[in-house]
Amino acid sequence: MIQQTGKPRRKAARQRRLRSAEVWMRAKDGATLRRWRERRNLSQRELGFLARCSQNMIWKLENEKARTLSEALALEIARRLDVPWEDLFEPRESSGVRRMTTAARPIRQQRGAA
Repeated sequence: MIQQTGKPRRKAARQRRLRSAEVWMRAKDGATLRRWRERRNLSQRELGFLARCSQNMIWKLENEKARTLSEALALEIARRLDVPWEDLFEPRESSGVRRMTTAARPIRQQRGAA
């Protein structure tokens, strides 16, 4: 029997990652997230550690500098705060179109061209 290479398995894993990355959540209100965190006597760093994200991400969510986050992270934050996720986050549908991360640069005209 011929042994198959791992390529089809890697492709399937990549497709699962892409599919899971398409589901995003939006933070409803940063102040509500902060109140729940403080009620649980957690610092931003502690909540970030428990939810497996950075303290900076928790700060951004609380101060509404970052409104969008992955579904997995939103559910983990809600679970660690022992709050229904619907109280903190709302689903955000993805358009399936990726945003351009850098601005397109204009094409320079060649020298001598009129």
